[in-house]
Amino acid sequence: MSRQLEKMYNDIFADRGVIPCEPVSSFNPNGEFYKMNPELGKGHCWVYHCNPYVTITIMNQVHYKDTCCAFEQPEYICVGYFYSVSGEILTPYRRLTSGAIQAYVGKKSEYRMILHKKIPINSVSITFMPEYYKKYLSKQYPDLYENPSEAFLQIDGCTDFPELVTIFNQIKNYMGNGISAKLFYESKVNEALSIILEKAKSRNRENIIRKFSIPHDDLDAVISVANYINDHYSTDIRIDFLAQIACMSKAKLKYIFKDVYHMSIQQYIVTRRITHAEHLLRDTALSVSQIAEMVGYKYISSLSDMFRQHTGMKPTEYREKMNANYKNH
Repeated sequence: MSRQLEKMYNDIFADRGVIPCEPVSSFNPNGEFYKMNPELGKGHCWVYHCNPYVTITIMNQVHYKDTCCAFEQPEYICVGYFYSVSGEILTPYRRLTSGAIQAYVGKKSEYRMILHKKIPINSVSITFMPEYYKKYLSKQYPDLYENPSEAFLQIDGCTDFPELVTIFNQIKNYMGNGISAKLFYESKVNEALSIILEKAKSRNRENIIRKFSIPHDDLDAVISVANYINDHYSTDIRIDFLAQIACMSKAKLKYIFKDVYHMSIQQYIVTRRITHAEHLLRDTALSVSQIAEMVGYKYISSLSDMFRQHTGMKPTEYREKMNANYKNH
């Protein structure tokens, strides 16, 4: 494993209380095994290095407390799929969502993330260092090379990519050993890259402005809008007022905001409300009607409908599940 990749993993594991352990039967015997510090959580992690610059990671863990992870990220790209998760990336803010492709392009800056307690983190991901996706691929395919970074940005948040989900399922369930394992994992990495590039080509690139091409003044303005929403999401926020904060037209604000945060302004507001509702349902004895009012909904039914869309459960079901899972802890 490259030094930068090793340091990144060490920093992530240190923040999350993950330590080396003996092999676990539920994972492939090849690879490295880790477990949660019993005081901080439970579950395991499996890491397989296809080569020094490409790593597959499978997570199956639960944190007993909300956990903030922060580390200086190198240049890298990562794609994964959460079968279960509750948390947020803070740089910039966006919700971690189960049932959707999560793609990330690291740009040598601080990465901060919050993982919520009691919710299982069940995921498969592939991380690539630039020595692979820039140097190796460009050398192997000099006349055909495309930097996959842009493609990764375009598939982030996809919920209609069953081909890639199938690859993650195959990686998760594979139990072969020896050279067959090495050939299998290498083939799946290459297959994943191939279909990501193809998927990106099929999307409408004309409607996507890359974040790094947005003028700094516009980017700062949109971040200010997001910060305002973070502080006032439980109130009635008008797009007209947000446009005044950003000093831009409503149409321009909506367009740039969605490009930066990968969701509309309204979706961002709802995401903040549901995230806070999850916290109140887990950690307080407040009634659902009280929680609905606190996060900005006049009616319980409004909260219930939005909560079910985001989590697959009604608020009462979510609370019952959290209490049942941890009544003995």
